[in-house]
Amino acid sequence: MEDRERISSDNYANWFALYHLCQNIGSRKAIHISSVKFGKILNLSQQTASRRINQLEEIGWIQRKIIGKEQIIRITKKGADIMLAMYMDLKQILEEILIVGEVVTGMKEGAYYVAIKRYYDQFQEKLKFKPFLGTLNLTLSELNNELLTENLKNQNSIIIKSFEDENAGRSYGLVHCYSCLVSRLDDQDKKINAAILKIKRTHHKKNIVEIIAAPYLRDELNLKDGDEVRIELKK
Repeated sequence: MEDRERISSDNYANWFALYHLCQNIGSRKAIHISSVKFGKILNLSQQTASRRINQLEEIGWIQRKIIGKEQIIRITKKGADIMLAMYMDLKQILEEILIVGEVVTGMKEGAYYVAIKRYYDQFQEKLKFKPFLGTLNLTLSELNNELLTENLKNQNSIIIKSFEDENAGRSYGLVHCYSCLVSRLDDQDKKINAAILKIKRTHHKKNIVEIIAAPYLRDELNLKDGDEVRIELKK
């Protein structure tokens, strides 16, 4: 907690400098860099960049060894702890930002896949509800799509296994499901247990999300095209 408290407004510039050092060091243990080059990275003068490095050393976020006009800089444990603290803070902020989609009419593709018995049986068993034979389609803005994609990386998916239909002569791919709650953006008191479907074979655009649930969500939440729906991923 002490390190978290050190990230005050007075240290934002230092944290920004530390961030860029870490970014340039990458997986290496240290970096050879001059204050001139570091100034270019930060879009600052050589004098300001040099002062920033001095400050990072004074507060114990880096260690450095000067060799001629260059210096070898490595991140200390304290500096790494600062980066971790900021990562945790940003991760929490990211998870709390509302993810909102706009209701659109689908191509009935979801209804087709949900109704396939070997898919349907798995949905029922693994999602713990009998799904309505269809999906709610939401279109996401670029920002909301990126937020959802980033948040899903931290979620465990429920896997619907692939299978072969020998009679039809075709295969059906793996489906990843992510448990969530959906509600009207203008009435978030009523939340419906649902799941996001990530189907490998789909003709939908990348910013279209398909939601499966037990009730017919358009009726249950009184939705029409253009209405906004909030998606909350379950912890």
